[in-house]
Parts: sequence; structure tokens; C-alpha cells
Amino acid sequence: MAWLRKYWLKLLLLTLASFLAAGAFVASVVAGDEHSAHRDTALWTGATLALMVVLVTASETALNERERTKAREEASRTAAQVRLWYNHVLLQMSKPLGKLAEEHAAAYNATGATPPAGLVTTRTTESTTMRRSALVGAATLTARLDAAGLPTARSAYYRLVNRAQHEFDLEDWAGRPVAPRAKIDGAAGSHFVHDILDARSAYHAGAATGLVSKVNQASTDYRSVIAVPVMAGAEEFGVLTVDAPKDTDLTVDHVRVVQGLADLLAAALALT
Repeated sequence: MAWLRKYWLKLLLLTLASFLAAGAFVASVVAGDEHSAHRDTALWTGATLALMVVLVTASETALNERERTKAREEASRTAAQVRLWYNHVLLQMSKPLGKLAEEHAAAYNATGATPPAGLVTTRTTESTTMRRSALVGAATLTARLDAAGLPTARSAYYRLVNRAQHEFDLEDWAGRPVAPRAKIDGAAGSHFVHDILDARSAYHAGAATGLVSKVNQASTDYRSVIAVPVMAGAEEFGVLTVDAPKDTDLTVDHVRVVQGLADLLAAALALT
């Protein structure tokens, strides 16, 4: 009902401005006739109508600006509520969930029982679904989308295959092309092991931190990077990364989002 009232108010203002503009035009025509007996009256009438057009147009502009301000305030409140909900609810749940899943899987494996075939299939299917969801979420919930609504960020999950040799293999990725590196090893692999897995903390490169990517420092394809550990309890699975073109694309809030997704992915992997 409120929307309907605003709609009719805008329509009324637009109609009124149109009639006043038409009246001002007619008055200007009469005032331009040197032989008209009502020339002076028409001149003042036209000026008054023109002033009224300006006032009505200003009222409509003020109404539109007030609605835009309210929309921006509502969007800001919604974003703040989402951040509050995520940081204080989802993020707090994801890590304990991973630890619980890891301990559950360890206890089950310790029994020596052979998992039923159906359970094995379900584990594999759901783990793949969780991995894909985490990657798509990391690519779409961080950096801005482009004009076509596609992500400008790129996410990747690297599985730890050889800790001693600092080797990680690309398991899956999502987001903007092209595909990320198929293997992380050498200095970049050492960075993944020591700075992320051993430290059990995120690495954030970009304008907010002043750091640069240690995976490919010479690359001009991305300037923002977030890399977080994928761990459930003491179990290490690998590293989840997100990168974006501009050094301002990925913020501190995005680090929390990516870490929460990594924890949920780790919980699924632990059960697999």
C-alpha cells in the first residue's frame, strides 16, 4: 500500500509538472504577441508557472533522493546484519563442526568396521557437492561481480599430497577463467605448509595488508589473495584460495567468509 501511495504521488507530481509546463508555454506565446491586450498578464503568468514547474520538479527529485537514501540505508543495515550473523553464528559453528566430524570419523575407523557400499557412495557424492558449493561460494561471496553478473574472483582447493616435499594438487576450482596452477610446490608449497597449515591461520594479500601473493609474485592477473587452511581438528586436508584482479577486491571480512567455507569443506572431507 505504501508503494502504491508513492507511485500515485509521483504520477501526480509528473502530471502537475506537465500541465504547468504547458501553461507556461501558452503564456509565453501570448506574451510574445505584441498586439495582445493581455501581454503583461501572460508574461507574469508564464513566469509564475515556470517557477511552479521548478518547484514541482524539485519536489519530485527530493522524493526520489529520499527513496534512494532509504534504499542505501536499508542495504547497509542488511549487509551489517549478514556480517553479524556470519561472524557470530556460522563462523563459530563451522570449526567445531569440523573437529566433531574428524573425531567421529577417527572413532569409526578405529573400530575396523567396513563401511557399507551405500555409505561410501554417499560420502563421495556429498563430499563432492560440499567442495563445489564451497568453491562457488568463495568465488561469488567475495569480490564484486562483473557487468554480466559473473564472478571476478577465482577460488581453488589444493589438496595436500606430500607434506615433506611441500606438494599440493589442484582438486577443483570455480570463478573467473583461466584455471589456476595445477600444482603448488617449491617456495609456494613451502608457504602453504609453514605460513598457513602450520600457523593454522589465513594469508591475506592486498591493499588491506600490503602483502603480495607468494604463489606467483610476478603475476598481473590478480592483486588480492586469500589462502586459508582446510583442517578438521588435527587433520590437514589442504588449502582453499581465492584471488581477484584488484588489490582492494578482497577485504578482512572476506577472510572470515573464506575461512568459514573452508571449515565446512573440512568437515565434509573428514567424514569421507
